[in-house]
Amino acid sequence: MKDGSRRNVWLRHGAIALAYALGYVLLRQVSWSHWVLFSGYRLAVLLLVPYRYWPALVVGELGPVAYVSFSCIETFGWVWSSLMLVPPIALAMPVVRACRDRLNMIPARGPVRMGAVLICTLAVSALWTFMNMAALSVAKAPSGFPPINYSVEAARWFIGNYLGILTLVPLVLMVWEGRAKRAASWRMGLERALRGRLAIEVAAFVVPALALLVWIGLEASGEGSRQVARMLMFLPVVWLALRHGWHGAAIGGTVASVAVVLTMPELYDTSTLQAEVFVAFAATSMLLFGSRIAVLHQQKGQGSELAGRSLDLARRIQAQCEAQLRQTSVGIELISETIHATEELMFERLRQTRVTVDPREFRRRTTVTREQLFQLADGLNPVTLREHGLVAALRRGGIARALNTQRIGYWCAARGGIDQLSSPVQLALHRLVSEAITYLCSIHSVGDLTVRLRSGRHAGRRWAVVRIDALFSADPGLRVRGGPLLHRLAATGLGIDAIRDRAALYEGTVKVHASAHGECISAMVYDDEARSKEWAVPVDSTTPELFSFR
Repeated sequence: MKDGSRRNVWLRHGAIALAYALGYVLLRQVSWSHWVLFSGYRLAVLLLVPYRYWPALVVGELGPVAYVSFSCIETFGWVWSSLMLVPPIALAMPVVRACRDRLNMIPARGPVRMGAVLICTLAVSALWTFMNMAALSVAKAPSGFPPINYSVEAARWFIGNYLGILTLVPLVLMVWEGRAKRAASWRMGLERALRGRLAIEVAAFVVPALALLVWIGLEASGEGSRQVARMLMFLPVVWLALRHGWHGAAIGGTVASVAVVLTMPELYDTSTLQAEVFVAFAATSMLLFGSRIAVLHQQKGQGSELAGRSLDLARRIQAQCEAQLRQTSVGIELISETIHATEELMFERLRQTRVTVDPREFRRRTTVTREQLFQLADGLNPVTLREHGLVAALRRGGIARALNTQRIGYWCAARGGIDQLSSPVQLALHRLVSEAITYLCSIHSVGDLTVRLRSGRHAGRRWAVVRIDALFSADPGLRVRGGPLLHRLAATGLGIDAIRDRAALYEGTVKVHASAHGECISAMVYDDEARSKEWAVPVDSTTPELFSFR
């Protein structure tokens, strides 16, 4: 009986070692220094496999690394071969165990602690990069081999390990966390997940958008256009994180990292490495932002001091996200100016070579293209708001243009020193108005809209009230149904609950009530000017830089 039980234990360990080695070998075939996908597989296994099976994982990885070590011993020398015999998974085990035990990274009950996961990710990425650099420093270089730039190689390995982990680990943890919420059968749970809003949005919007950006990156003639297409790939990560928390950021980060890798023109491409740094930074920020929002919901009702600190952190993270959107908006404006200059040069050459050609149709099409680029930039971060303030942005910005194209009457009235509000609060009010208008126009046929703003000061704090009055119409042609306004106003379209959540970041409340001939949404927020300056993030500070190692 004991022999049979012992035999079953050895069989389980052997099966785990064999399965891990097989997955390691398969993922190694699609990994390189820019994108070390098997690093994510290695860490995901360490996070979820019980400690008693860890020796089997070491044995499973020892086989592939020993094969590489002995097959290249004559090329790189016995010192390099000796270092390569050390399984990297064994070096990461103390770090992962410390994070699992001391930081309670993956609790048995409750949500995954994404902050601890990212700390563990940074630690093991640095550890594995150091190990690779140590082996590279003692490798015997072949004759005629060019000098090695260790800073560049270290940056490649670190970003490759980090992005490879971000590609797999959050996705695996999302599936693991949702196992208790699903039905008894995995088949029913999978069907429910595929029918959920997150899966539908990824399939209907995110994947096509990234496929278009990949096509632009592959077909672009200039490196600048290709780099812009790669930088724009982080936008789906932001959009999914704002709609679905860190679960959306996990899926968006995975798809965006795959899309960036698909645009690599060659194995060691510096521009691709820069885009990967940007995507990794965006994915990290969105994972933190999404997990923090979930923590805020759980900690609601606890001590006011703890809630206040958490709220400040959420505001700072939101300010970082808005700064990223602003940076992208400015980049799109610069691209629009470049396109306009190119068009003028093209028309001038066309007039010189073909005098009889009528350029009016070309100008109409190029004007439409520039208008679409402006709408995209204005939706991400309103241009008029940056230059002239909230009142001017609401009166003649993107909201007014969008409603005018839908034949909806619109007016904005303000009093009480709205321009004295801090920039983050003005931007938050603009987002609230965009969400409220999108919500009202998607559920009713709206004929006229009026936005009223009022601000004042009480007990040393400035407050602001915004009220959106919708006058319903009997004309069914005015029913927008949300789609066009969602794209033009960069609204999430999540309804009144999303409006309340956004107002709650500034200790605000939202009320919805029926009026004589329509519906009214009012929101009140508070502005702490001292803290608002701390939340603001300069655009330059959000620009990622390559890691340098000395």
